[in-house]
Amino acid sequence: MTAARARQPARTVRRCGLLFDLDGTLATTEHLHRAAYDTLLAEQGRVLDMATFATHVRGRSGRDVTRFLFPGSDESECLRLIERKEHAFRELAATCGLVPTPGARALLEWARARNVAIGLVTNAPRANAELVIEVLGMASAFEVVVSACELVRGKPHPEPYVAALDALSLDAGSVLAVEDSPVGIASARAANLDVIAVASETWDATPIRGAAIVVSDMFDPRLMAFLAARFGVDA
Repeated sequence: MTAARARQPARTVRRCGLLFDLDGTLATTEHLHRAAYDTLLAEQGRVLDMATFATHVRGRSGRDVTRFLFPGSDESECLRLIERKEHAFRELAATCGLVPTPGARALLEWARARNVAIGLVTNAPRANAELVIEVLGMASAFEVVVSACELVRGKPHPEPYVAALDALSLDAGSVLAVEDSPVGIASARAANLDVIAVASETWDATPIRGAAIVVSDMFDPRLMAFLAARFGVDA
């Protein structure tokens, strides 16, 4: 299975593109991830507090998180814990439903109407990513979905964003990343992308640095003006 599976092959080089993170960026999923990890931690009489989530979990790969939360686990146990957690998350997402970030659908429609390439770049397993965008009703919006789980290195390494640029035949200078975490911003910046940061309730614990613009949500009126200026299109 390749890391970047294109839904609609890019036949021509686009002049601009948007690459979106998933969790926390397109929808609020943190409560479901915390609940999924708590199902594992409860077996040891532990819970995942918000400060630990913000500092050591949010935006990071499942492997990194599991190694932190269960430091005594060997490789096989780590993989088993990851699968149990992700299975719990998918069950919660499917049964509880998800609400998109305000303005997310409108931004995707704006980009598609202007022939802006759209990709998804996430540390989540592909099964999680495809389920979430299906539940959100956004599955058809993305030309490529990059799962860092299928790469050698995930965010904060630049490899996930580099893979997306390659899949869409785009240069970093013509693309913006949309992120909500320090880990994701670090990954995009390391790939030479400028970043639109979407505000999060946990930013007080994990300060954001390096974003070109910080918006409250995707309805923020400054966002369209910023995009129009960067891409040279009408707002």
